[in-house]
Amino acid sequence: MIARRVAAFGLLAVLSAGGAEGAGPTDWAVAVLPSGHEYSLEIAADAASRERGYMGRERVGPREGMLFIFDADAPHAFWMKNCKVALDMVWLDRSRRVVWVAADQKPCPEAGECPTIAPPAPARYVLELAAGTAAREKLRAGDDVVILGEPRAR
Repeated sequence: MIARRVAAFGLLAVLSAGGAEGAGPTDWAVAVLPSGHEYSLEIAADAASRERGYMGRERVGPREGMLFIFDADAPHAFWMKNCKVALDMVWLDRSRRVVWVAADQKPCPEAGECPTIAPPAPARYVLELAAGTAAREKLRAGDDVVILGEPRAR
């Protein structure tokens, strides 16, 4: 598994360095959770992509996720407006250590309020995964998450 991670990291390093013709910054990364399981991540590193997130998506695959990258540590709040699928939200500090997990967050109702979900402590990143992933992976505050091929906030 280590060789596969190193190979994936090498490929991501080439892509993020513009190794493919016309390629820009990496738009995806790989998260390696404490279990050793790997998740392909879309990146939301600018205001527009962070606002859009998983809105309108019909599904999130069992080994997929989205990584939200912020310029500063803060208790970044999220909501499930216009989402069609339940999600687990995992806030990570700048060292990619789990700060807080909000599991099984349901989409907002079509009518009525859409509550915000905020961690009790500042974070630099938020990892969204299919609902049930955090429980299956036994993610807890203090766990380390390895991110390979992470682009910078834009």
